[in-house]
Amino acid sequence: MSKKSLTQFIFFIMILLVLGLGISFLFQRRWKRKLMQYETKLNVQDAPAREILPVEEEEDEFGEEDSIFHFQNEFSRLEQIEEDSDWHRGLPLRRRYEEIAGLYDKELQRLVSYYAGKITGTERENFFVEQSIFLAERSRESKKELSQDKTGIEENVDYLKKYIVLTKNRCSVILDKIVDEFDE
Repeated sequence: MSKKSLTQFIFFIMILLVLGLGISFLFQRRWKRKLMQYETKLNVQDAPAREILPVEEEEDEFGEEDSIFHFQNEFSRLEQIEEDSDWHRGLPLRRRYEEIAGLYDKELQRLVSYYAGKITGTERENFFVEQSIFLAERSRESKKELSQDKTGIEENVDYLKKYIVLTKNRCSVILDKIVDEFDE
């Protein structure tokens, strides 16, 4: 092979590489944009069936009125625990927030189970899709609190605070749905 043909071959390879990288970059941007549109515009009808989460059924220990009253009391108790600075005072701050997040998660699961048992058909399927979307959004929103500027403990505490606020808000929404369902 002559030096001229070798130079042409290398030049041809370089052009192919540049074109390949350019095309892959364009596809990556397009796919990323489509994914962002899909995630932000996702609604109940567009959610695939695989995102529907199964909910463990709980046995009803209380009558319907007692259950609603119980859920409202439990939710109020969790809010008091969250505001009480003496609760688990001996635990490190991060661990304390983990405990509170765990309590809200349990309450959320109980509310979801109870409400899902009271609804049927399409309304139930839509509720599970809505719940799945909430769980994905909660994770994404909480992760936004992570930062390179903070230490690991501060970062975790901020993440947990956001996680707790979002879970608490979702519990309130479901509790309102339960109360509305009972009023009808």
